[in-house]
Amino acid sequence: MHPLDIKYSSPLEREYEAWIIQGIEDYFNSLGQKIAIWAVSPSDEVNWPADEHLIVGKKLIGLQLKKVTYKDNRNKPKEFGRLNWTFHNPKGQFQLVLKFPEIFYCLPTFINRDYRSQAIQHCLFWRPEKGVKDDMNAWYDNSIAQTPHKSIYNADRWGLFIEKILSCKVGKRIGSIDDAKTYVDSIRKFMLEPCFNEDSEERSLSNTQNNELIGQDSVYLFALPYKS
Repeated sequence: MHPLDIKYSSPLEREYEAWIIQGIEDYFNSLGQKIAIWAVSPSDEVNWPADEHLIVGKKLIGLQLKKVTYKDNRNKPKEFGRLNWTFHNPKGQFQLVLKFPEIFYCLPTFINRDYRSQAIQHCLFWRPEKGVKDDMNAWYDNSIAQTPHKSIYNADRWGLFIEKILSCKVGKRIGSIDDAKTYVDSIRKFMLEPCFNEDSEERSLSNTQNNELIGQDSVYLFALPYKS
């Protein structure tokens, strides 16, 4: 069994989303730690869990989940370097990640469905570097790729990502429910701007015709305690 073996078919983006969010919840449940995790989209008003202490006194971190593509060249052994991701769709999403430093891309590095219960262990938590050309393509490790993001395999993995949050190196500190509402509403408003939604009618039609696009206008936020 190999992470790059296809079982039945390549996973859809919404499947990766379900596996990763479930994995995050299972991780913290196993530690006896309650967390709040929810999706924010331009069509939603700011809603909160009834138990607001899950938000206040925490750090908010955003995850933008994307599916992975494997350019199989039929060589053996299979090459992780041929994994790649694109950030063109929907328009404006890449700019959203650049604008909010607390939002990270969550990029799966597997296409084998048997790995779904370990999804968060096989993901990169990555942000484009500041000042680098806004090229909306990234590769696991491909020296000849025509993008500045040609080798991102050294991006944070789950354990290091969580340790950075707990060490107060990553995330948006929230001191009150008003802080949280203001921050989340600023994300939602950005997602309503023309740069994000200028082709919304076309994408709405596409969403109706192709379920693969459903959910791409959402960013997942979760709240974690931080070290004082």
